[in-house]
Amino acid sequence: MAEKTGSLGGSPTPAASAAVVAAAVFAVFYLFSPPARFLQWDDSKNLLDHTLWQGLSWAHLKWMWSTRHYGPWQPLSWWSWAVDYKLWGLNPDAFRRTNVALHSLTAGLFLLACRRLLPRGSSNLFGAAGAALFFAVHPLRVESVVWITERRDVLSGFFAVLSILAWLYDRRVASTIAFAGAALSKGTAVAVVPFLFIIDTVVSRRDARRSVVSLLPHAVIGLFAACKNLGGFQTGELQGLSLALGDRLLVAGAGAWFYLSKTLLPVNLSPYYALPLNGNDIRLESCPGALSALLVSAACFHRKVRAWAAPAWLAYLVALAPVSGLLQNGRQSAADRYSYLSCMPFAVLYGMALVRLHARRPRAAVGILLAAGIFFAGATIAQSSYWRDDVSLWYRAVEMAPDAYLPNSNLSVALLVAGGGEAAIPYLEAAIRLEPRDAEARVNLAAVLAAKGEEPAAIRLFQEAVELRPSDPSFASARFNLGLLLLRQGRKSDGLAQMREAVRLEPSLARRLPH
Repeated sequence: MAEKTGSLGGSPTPAASAAVVAAAVFAVFYLFSPPARFLQWDDSKNLLDHTLWQGLSWAHLKWMWSTRHYGPWQPLSWWSWAVDYKLWGLNPDAFRRTNVALHSLTAGLFLLACRRLLPRGSSNLFGAAGAALFFAVHPLRVESVVWITERRDVLSGFFAVLSILAWLYDRRVASTIAFAGAALSKGTAVAVVPFLFIIDTVVSRRDARRSVVSLLPHAVIGLFAACKNLGGFQTGELQGLSLALGDRLLVAGAGAWFYLSKTLLPVNLSPYYALPLNGNDIRLESCPGALSALLVSAACFHRKVRAWAAPAWLAYLVALAPVSGLLQNGRQSAADRYSYLSCMPFAVLYGMALVRLHARRPRAAVGILLAAGIFFAGATIAQSSYWRDDVSLWYRAVEMAPDAYLPNSNLSVALLVAGGGEAAIPYLEAAIRLEPRDAEARVNLAAVLAAKGEEPAAIRLFQEAVELRPSDPSFASARFNLGLLLLRQGRKSDGLAQMREAVRLEPSLARRLPH
């Protein structure tokens, strides 16, 4: 790992080049990102609303290993947050700094791995550096790196690439241990197993049967992690959609095209890509992407390119499978964070192209590397700016998809929390229009309108909300406020009836009854 090659200006060692790449990645993501903060989107539910993870005692560790809080099983990710908490307290900048540091280290390790994956020669290190920068500075990485909740992405990514690197150097035990770290951080790290099989059989030309036997420890660990995570798909926000198999295949195919297209041209990225709310719209939206993915699949097996294109494409598809529509786990059709491991094969192909070009036309190769690096760094910095707070984040999502329910709903809540009640009105109205069953949006809009003096409209919205949730104690306050408004409107009997029902559902409201 300490050999020298003559490229990248003089004769830098691979270790020195990896350190330079890691430093560049750290600078882009940390020095040029907006100040970190915990977001209402998952950060609150994961890290702020409970203290079960805030310690390293046996009780805390037991909880980390047993919980699927908010969906995934990720004991090592919980432990890493607990270490941050012990060192820095609830300091969002420190939590993000750890994310960025892990991602930067992964970039350096990826460079070293690409040294073994790319063709040998004087241009090898140049291509490996290009591949590492392509992977690490790409704007698709922003969500995984700057969103504190996605510690699981960068932690599992670090161990995944470390496992691949150890495997390339025939350190089987070290590779297995590193893979266990990846699987304990995030279940989607199972993608490492097919990566290693393809590396063995295509790059290293090893016998397939011997490779399968060698990978059995990895497979057992991956199967265990997968089983632990499967139970989380029906909890919290990970509740799956009821899609037919054909629809799931369409969504998965469209996703395969989506991540490829965004890797090649990373524009119009969003924190949330909404899945249509009915089956017909899902099919109409997914068919073009699924067809495009099918055509790419066929092209990758053409005899002129299949030697390098088919393994990369298969590795990509297998790595994407756990986060594709095959196991759809929410109302999103895709997410930038899902590309963290799955798009690594494209970075390797980019590095391979740089190696071949640099060997023939070094100046052109350097120009392409610099141009791509500047473009990706600029796009990454711009994308990071949307993550400065919840309002900026959801404004961006609504800008990209004005008729998507969840972005409008989340933006309205973010504006209300920030004190922008009147500014939230159009987004509350959109949320109600797009999801007629949204009782919370009706309560929030009613409160804003009541504060403006528009009491008849507020009464109507409160009535609709309590009709949607007639026996829900969490809506007792809404029912009580409805009663107060009815009293102010002179409808004494109706108002008192609502208030009594509210007290029945939530007895603590009795102290607010008028005397």
